[in-house]
Amino acid sequence: MGFIVSTYWRHSVVVALGIVLFYILAFKRKHILDSVFIADKKPQLQAQDGEMLFTETDLLKFNGKESNLLYLVILGHVYDVTDGFKHYGPGQSYHMFVGHDATRSFVTGEFDQYTPELSDVSSLKETELKQLLTWKEFYDKTYRYVGKLIGRYFDTLGQDTAYYQHVLDRAAKADDNKENDRQYPSCNVEWKLETGTRVWCTNRSGTGQERSWVGRPRKVVTDGAEDSDVRSVQFCACVPEKDTNLQYVPFPGCEATAESCIVPDQN
Repeated sequence: MGFIVSTYWRHSVVVALGIVLFYILAFKRKHILDSVFIADKKPQLQAQDGEMLFTETDLLKFNGKESNLLYLVILGHVYDVTDGFKHYGPGQSYHMFVGHDATRSFVTGEFDQYTPELSDVSSLKETELKQLLTWKEFYDKTYRYVGKLIGRYFDTLGQDTAYYQHVLDRAAKADDNKENDRQYPSCNVEWKLETGTRVWCTNRSGTGQERSWVGRPRKVVTDGAEDSDVRSVQFCACVPEKDTNLQYVPFPGCEATAESCIVPDQN
């Protein structure tokens, strides 16, 4: 009888230990899997100064479709423009700017379709680069700054690239360049599926800073040739009526005195 009881208790102990061991192994397996899962998640990068860094892939998530957030980039600086949904949300006039860097379009009006080349501003003139800095100041004052985009303007440590330094150096020369002083500010531009491209002028067009005159929207052509096949880097300029320079011509189908025009799509 004693032998049977002893054997029973030994078996019970073995079974209990087996159950405990099973739960221990199961817990460790879950912990290992969780660790692998967490490690597989790419953490948000940070610059040396603590600012958030984004890759092109990261930024695509903030286009108002994959998430409710809308992130816009200008000169590699990322801003949360979610509060401006009526302007930047899906289907709105300036949605093309969201989810990637389309800096050049701020002065050229290339709104039709995003391409990676729209982050390249090397073909712009000094005054146009200065306009971009003014636009950046507008976003600094109006929307929440989020971080930097790794690429053309910032390296993987969040430091200025040589390209960005060159852009800043050229923009700084704008005030000293008398030839560029004759250039006029760019028009306001929007594109809608229903109406196409609209250009218009106000006393804040181009720079965002108030001036004493409005101007008329004019197509900027190359070498003074209205029928030139070469498109200017400035799509539309707000030009005073008294200026008869052949570089600035009315858009087809638009009255010369109009402050707003629907213009043909650019090829």
